[in-house]
Amino acid sequence: MSLKELSKKMHELKKVLDPERARKEKMAEKRRGVAKGLVTGAFLGGLAGVFFAPDKGENTRKKTKEEILKAKEKVEEELKETKIKLGENLEEGKEKISSFYEETKEVIGDKADDLKEKAVDLKLKLKRDKENLDEELDAMADGVEDKVEDVKEQIEDAVEEKVEKGKDAKEKVEKAAEAAKKELEK
Repeated sequence: MSLKELSKKMHELKKVLDPERARKEKMAEKRRGVAKGLVTGAFLGGLAGVFFAPDKGENTRKKTKEEILKAKEKVEEELKETKIKLGENLEEGKEKISSFYEETKEVIGDKADDLKEKAVDLKLKLKRDKENLDEELDAMADGVEDKVEDVKEQIEDAVEEKVEKGKDAKEKVEKAAEAAKKELEK
């Protein structure tokens, strides 16, 4: 990429990043255009005056040469000023881009740190919630085991009671059968 292309891209980037600067540059371009027009007009007017002046050819050539040298000096001076301004603008653009990059990098770093912190907090919260759920499940399991033991005891008591009642009923049936047998034998 040539310096000219780079300069053009930097200028476009500056315009995008700073619309106020673009407006100022347009105004400066207009002023430069007016100034160049005035210089060119003065030069051409001076040349016309020299050519139409009633003077010898040698004097006219001498005056023309002087005017051309003055114009050359002005053009060189404007070129130097333009180069200086371009260098300043390029430096300013580099600084803005660098600043923008650093600010963006800092913001992204801050956001990444925030996200990491939130992820760690979330992980800790999930861990605490899991521990709480484990404790609740253990408590529920203990409660279920206690209930199972209670129900088991109740069933065992009920079975034992039924067995006792069955034994009592059996004894009664056996006694009744024996009494009926004795009655029959008589």
